[in-house]
Order: sequence, then C-alpha cells, then structure tokens
Amino acid sequence: MKALVSIICSLSILQAKTHPSPSDPQATEEVKILLKRLHDQSEKGIMIGHQDATAYGVGWKSGTGKSDIKEVCGDYPAVYGWDLGDIHLNQNLDGVSFSEMKRLIREADARGGINTISMHLDHPISGRNAWDNTKVVGKLLPGGTANEKFLTTLDLVASFLADLKREDGSFIPIILRPFHEHSEQWPWWGLSHCEDGEFIALWRMTVNYFRLTKQLHHILYAISPQDVVDEKDYMEGYPGDDYVDIFGLDYYKIWKHRDVHKMGEALSMVAKLAHSHGKISALTETGIDKVPISNWWTERLLPALNHDKWSRKTAWALLWRNKSRGHHFGPYHGHQSAPDFTKFYDSELTIFEGQTGMPKVRAAQEKLIKNQHCLSNVAKVVQQGKVIYHGAVNSTFPGDRPITDDTLFPIWSMTKPITSVAAMILHERGLFGLDDPVSKVIPQLSQLKVHNQKGVVEPIKREVTFRDLLRHTSGVYGYDGSFHEEGTWKEIIELKSLSEMIDLLVKQPLKHHPGERYTYGMSTAILGRAIEIISEQDFASFLEKEIFHPLGMEETSFHLNKIDREQRFQPLFVKEKENFRRGTKAEDELYYQPGSALALGGEGLISNLRDYGRFCQMLVDRGRTRDGNKIISEETLSIMLSDQMGETPGFGGKRSPNKLGLGFYVLENPELGGNGAPKGIYGWGGYHTTHFWIDPVNELYAIFLTRLYPTPSESLQIFRTAVYESLGP
Repeated sequence: MKALVSIICSLSILQAKTHPSPSDPQATEEVKILLKRLHDQSEKGIMIGHQDATAYGVGWKSGTGKSDIKEVCGDYPAVYGWDLGDIHLNQNLDGVSFSEMKRLIREADARGGINTISMHLDHPISGRNAWDNTKVVGKLLPGGTANEKFLTTLDLVASFLADLKREDGSFIPIILRPFHEHSEQWPWWGLSHCEDGEFIALWRMTVNYFRLTKQLHHILYAISPQDVVDEKDYMEGYPGDDYVDIFGLDYYKIWKHRDVHKMGEALSMVAKLAHSHGKISALTETGIDKVPISNWWTERLLPALNHDKWSRKTAWALLWRNKSRGHHFGPYHGHQSAPDFTKFYDSELTIFEGQTGMPKVRAAQEKLIKNQHCLSNVAKVVQQGKVIYHGAVNSTFPGDRPITDDTLFPIWSMTKPITSVAAMILHERGLFGLDDPVSKVIPQLSQLKVHNQKGVVEPIKREVTFRDLLRHTSGVYGYDGSFHEEGTWKEIIELKSLSEMIDLLVKQPLKHHPGERYTYGMSTAILGRAIEIISEQDFASFLEKEIFHPLGMEETSFHLNKIDREQRFQPLFVKEKENFRRGTKAEDELYYQPGSALALGGEGLISNLRDYGRFCQMLVDRGRTRDGNKIISEETLSIMLSDQMGETPGFGGKRSPNKLGLGFYVLENPELGGNGAPKGIYGWGGYHTTHFWIDPVNELYAIFLTRLYPTPSESLQIFRTAVYESLGP
C-alpha cells in the first residue's frame, strides 16, 4: 500500500543538499541526527503523532503496551507528545506519573519514535493552573520579584529532562515546546498578557537557563502559535533563530470542507517561513474533539496536509490526547472513524512509527497477508541496540486478533536456542563435556535401542552425548502422533514432568544410531531434563535465574493463566486447501497448564516480541546483557556457531545455504539462499510460523511472529529479503 515510499525516499536523499543546524552550538550528536531525520523525513511524507499515546486511551491505562492508534491501524504513532504541567507533583495535569512518563519516553525512543514535550506550567505567583492569565511575565524576568521562584520551577523541568537517557548513557533527543499557543488568550504567557518584548525575553531566558546553567544540550526548541494564518501574526513574539529549531503550528479549526483550504494555506505559510529561516515546520497539535465526522481523516485532515508542495513539507502532525469516549482527538478500536483512519494510514503521505525506517518491511508484512502466507503478524528489527523497525500488520479475517506488544505467542522450537544457551552455561562451568554420555546424568539413556536398516531393534553402537542432543543427532524423534493421530507426542503432552517424559522416550527405539545423521526431534527436551539434574533445580527455575531474570524477560514462561489465554494468547489459524480456518483447542497441542512441571525445552515456551527481543539482543551483544553482565561467554557462543556436522548427513544437504551449530543454523553460503543476508547470520524458527535471526556483521536482530500452521517458507524469505533491501549495501 505504501510501495512508493521507498522511491520517494531515494529521490529525496539525492535532492537534499543541506540540512538545518541546531540552534544550540553545543547540541549533542543525537540532536543533530534527529534534526537531520526530521528534514529527510519531511521530504518523504508527514509523520503522525499522538499526545500521551501509550500512557492511556479510551478505556485503558498505561502498563499494557497499548496505543489507541496502534489498535486501529496496527502501528504506533511516529511522534509522541507529553506534558510537564504540575511538574512539582508526582503526576502531571493529565494524571500521568512523571516516572511512568520517563519510562514511556524511553520505550518510544527505543522503538524509533520521536518525543515532544509541552509545558502547561502553573501560574508562577497564584499557583493556579496555566489558564490563570493574570499578568506575570515581567516579574519572572531577571531582576523581577518572582524570578527566583520561577527558576525553581525550571529546575524541576531541567531535572526531568536530564534524566531522559538511553541504555548506553546518551541523552534522548527531545523536542521541547515551551510556552506554546502564545498567540492565544488562555495562558499566562500569552502575548496579550505581556508588555512589549516580555515574551521574547521569557523564551530566551528559559532556553539560556537550560543551555548555559543546566548544560542541557539534547533539546530542539519548537515555537507553536495557534490557528494563525498569516506571516505577520506568526512572527509576532518570535525570539530569533538562535533560540528556535522548529516552526510549529497548533491548528484545530478544521470542521467543514471550506476549512481544509484555509488550514492547508496556513501549513504552507509556516513551511515557507521555516524554510526561509533554515528551520523545520510541523503541525504540533491538531484534531477535533470526539471526531464526530466519520471520514474526517481522509476528507479534512489529509487534504489539508496534502494542500501543496509546501504543506507536504510538514515534518509531523500530532493529534491531541484520547482521555475518554467523551474527550478524544484520535480514533480508537470500534470508533466510527476507525475505518477511515485506516485509509488515512494507508495514504502515501502519512508515516507511522514502523514506517519511519523500513517501509519495505511493512510492505512485506502486508504482502504476506495478501498472498495468504499468514494473517496478523508483527516484526521487529533492532540494529546496534536501536529499533529501526517495529510494526504489526493486522488482518481483517474473522476471528483474527489484532497484535499488540503484549500479545503472547507459543514460540515452539524457538525455545530450543534458549535451552541450548542454558545448557552451554553449565558446560562452560565445567559441569559436563560436549562428548560426555548423557547417561552420566540420565542413566536410563544407556539402555536405548535402535531400529537398524532392516527394521530390527538392536542395542545402540555408542551412547547419546550432549553434543548429539544439541545438534539433533541423538536419533530421538518423539514427534510421531499429534492432535490428529495417536503416537508418542500425544502421550507426552499429557505428562506432568520431564522425568515422566524420559521414562516414555526411552521405551521408543531410536530412528538411527547416535551420531549417524540429523533427525529433528525431542533431543532438546531431553537436554532440559539433563539441566534439571545437573543444576539441582527444576528446568523452569534454572531458566528464570540464569536467563529470564537477568535479561528482564518477564513474560516468558511454560505456563498460561486463564486471563492471558483469553485476552493475550494469539489464536492459531490452520491453512487447508488455500483457505484459513480457526484452529481448534486440540490443535493448540500444548496445554501450558499452571503448576505443570512439563517444561519442554525444545517446544514449550510462551513469549512475546519484547521478551524474545531481549534474548536476541544478548546474542547480538556476544552473550552479555545491555549493562555488561555475562550470560554466556563469547568463546562459548563461538563454539555454538561453529560447524558441528562436518560430513554427517541429514541437515539441509549439499544445496543448503546453512550449516548447523549447537542450537542454531548458521548461514554459510548466502548465494544459495541468504535472501540478501551476509554470511554468518544465525537463528531458528518455530512450528507456528515464527522466525528470528542474529546478524553479527550488521549488529542486528530480526524477529517475525504470527500464528499459522503449516509454516510457509515464504514467511521467512519475504521478510528477510525486505530487511536487507531496506538496509541497502
């Protein structure tokens, strides 16, 4: 739907010869990057933002990973608005705690979102809210009777801004809108309540205080009068190019068709002014309360934004907040304008968070749905610890559930890499050798039998080793029988513990002698039982202690409670004869029963995009957490990524691009099927069409999650191709 975005992107980069410079001579590198991004993005389309987007919405509060915008179109807004009114209290004037706001700002930044902050500061003398417009500005300036008191308020603002840092310690770049809508009557800082020059002096004093006294250099400053339509009115109170980076406009007068032209002209005027001053232009606030016009997005806002070549240079347009059904400026799931907002989203002009970096990935997700390779799906690409793509595309198929960051997926065989890392933690502690027989810890395995080539059961030639379990050469299968037939697997899923699983599996003859060939089966589940015995704790507890807790994987588990099953667990779809149908309860196969000790290390985990991303980031960081603590050593990880098969048959064959390590495939020959990826990427996939890979060369990981059986190979091929086409050479 947005196929032209990449073309527009390429042309704009060629045309852009210069970029604006920050007004702060000491601006951080992050601020310079953001300003360049705003400039480049304004040549491609207009980013759509939302005030308090992830803090609350219609019928929900923060902590849920939700966004009303995302619920409607499947993607987060590209720009986030926040406010520091009531900065002297624990929460702001709209009920958002400042500690929560900091967390949400960091999360938005990590996803690639842009954060803007306004300041509805209380009247500095009366203590009443910002709408007390009693004259006061002259008293706040240097030498004024309330100057020191006002500076204590700015201290609180500065303290908040100074705490906005990324995990690497660098400052998150912020767009600050101090004293917004100064053209209006309502605020105490309004021009009509200031003597000549007072507003300019207030603005300059504030900026200088943040820059010079507080040494805050991670801020871009946006000025934003409201509803002005000519240059003279816009420039009244302008503090000068050394104090402003963005020419903003708050505009709410767009109810009728005749308002569209007027708003478009206003946006065009602001963009021309900004260009003449070497600045960026933006629609810093907009919307209509309750959105009572069902096609308002495509018949009012979109044509105003698309008015002419100048209005289209608007960097972003931010919708005001969604407080409740009685007071909201954006759509929400079920709102009458939601279908029209989806069309607004589909416009070539609008850009949302997931489209700011990799439009081809978004297009690939849409293509997978269109070509019936999956239904609702979510993808994430993170490079050097920075989210460069994060977006869900939701289908309209009956019974499908929109995906959010809180959606839980059965990750099936993507459990195997986690279990493999867990085992290698014990290996590097010297608690077992790779070529030790597993019967040292699970004695029953010494009695295994095997079907020989004539079908006769005979003793094994050698015992199963830990290396066999990690590379699937044990000969253990166990996947015969499923939801539609009798067999070992159907018996296993009814068990209550891993020890019971071992008792069942040792009764089954192996498919071949250990080490003879690759057979994909329940080897990794047996490895989980070995970890239990070696570590002297149940397998789930070991994972929690050694991997999940250190990485902050709070949602990854072998169990699923009733509420999560009903509200967060993504439903399974089965494709039969080119048609989708909802999977049955039996086709879910695993029960994920709370309290069960059947923690299948090869198949049994439930996780979400956020959690599995943390595991992937640890692998990108060569076995360490983001704060530098070791999960597994770099040397051990190198062993896991080395070729473990040699001439042993069964994995891929001569035409396979991959070799097999311990717990991962590793791309050895990109020319045979790398889909644009470089040699050395590694990863795995899951039974219900989930994939991930790690790219050491580009320092990135990529995850794709949906829920479909059987798994189409196209889901990985199309997704990976789109990622590397987006990265470029």
